[in-house]
Amino acid sequence: MGGQPTPVYQGIVHMQPDQVVLVCSKETEKVAKDIRKQLPSYADNNVIIYKVSDTDLDAMYKTIEGIEQALPKGITISLNITGGMKLWSVIFNNVFRRKRRSCHTFCIGQNGTFFDLKEKTSKGKVAFDMDAQFKILGHQLDEFTPLTDYTKEDFDVLNRVQNLGFSEKSHWHLFKITEQFYEEYKAEFGNVQLKYDYEVSFKYNRLSWHADTHTFECKLGYNEYTFCSPHVESIVLNTGWFELYVARLIAKKYGNDSVRMNCMFRNVKRLPKNEIDIIVNTGSKLIFVECKTQIFNTTDVDKFRSAVRNYGGLGSKPLFITNSQMKPEGLEKCNDHRITTFYLDNPEYANQQEKVDALSKVLDELNKTWNV
Repeated sequence: MGGQPTPVYQGIVHMQPDQVVLVCSKETEKVAKDIRKQLPSYADNNVIIYKVSDTDLDAMYKTIEGIEQALPKGITISLNITGGMKLWSVIFNNVFRRKRRSCHTFCIGQNGTFFDLKEKTSKGKVAFDMDAQFKILGHQLDEFTPLTDYTKEDFDVLNRVQNLGFSEKSHWHLFKITEQFYEEYKAEFGNVQLKYDYEVSFKYNRLSWHADTHTFECKLGYNEYTFCSPHVESIVLNTGWFELYVARLIAKKYGNDSVRMNCMFRNVKRLPKNEIDIIVNTGSKLIFVECKTQIFNTTDVDKFRSAVRNYGGLGSKPLFITNSQMKPEGLEKCNDHRITTFYLDNPEYANQQEKVDALSKVLDELNKTWNV
């Protein structure tokens, strides 16, 4: 057990052994116990956890040799050296290969590829479970909006709102009036569950909410618009239209079922702690996506990177998508945190398909390796 428990769990699910031995340090004991929780079909005597030193070489050898001696003779050992310290992997391989003829050492590498080191072959890919990934990291994601929940009416609203959002003439006015609505409604009612009618105005702009009909009426300058759909609040407010637009682009590559939006993680008191705009299940890892039309505060980058490490582990990848190109300070901050960036309003893309193709290449690169 190391900082990335996913391939350890995948190895167990893939090999389906009769008995599981989890090896951890004092610092990663909790991770081992979290993996144990995801193995309910195994009796307690068939899941054994050993703690090994991560500082004392002599102690490492003694413990690992003791593990080998404690296991019955004449059985087949499958040794997953993907996780934990590299030094552990070397010692385990030396000890078990020397004393056990029936020892199959394997590693789970790029894209979840299964490498059999005894036969010197790769054997396809192991399965990946998004929800198990969160649980073995000590979290649970049960509050999110599947992309499949959005209806034709939602996408009709999206198409009209994004035309305003991408327009140089209307973008700023749409952003300011929706931001003002959100802040004033929250101050008035203590939350943003739109149960009550409300209206705000700013210069020549106005935004009205009608709770009974689930409808926004929007006036931007001399133009008036009506938006009504099941998810209209999340589309119109907080530039949610941009998140949904990006999610649709990503779904063209991975499918609607692989994309989750508005992913809410709560603390131990069940209060909101972090919300991730989009999480993508590529089939071999998770990509966390933060969407903003532009970065106005670089602390958003710090918060995003911290959330990805906390909830996704070392194997998940961060992607920050903006509409216009990031300002130098935002790019520098993303580079410092090894966050991949992508912006849509790139003059190199002549049409929508070229944007999809370019984003697809970025996603392919993120999906190549386990570690950042």
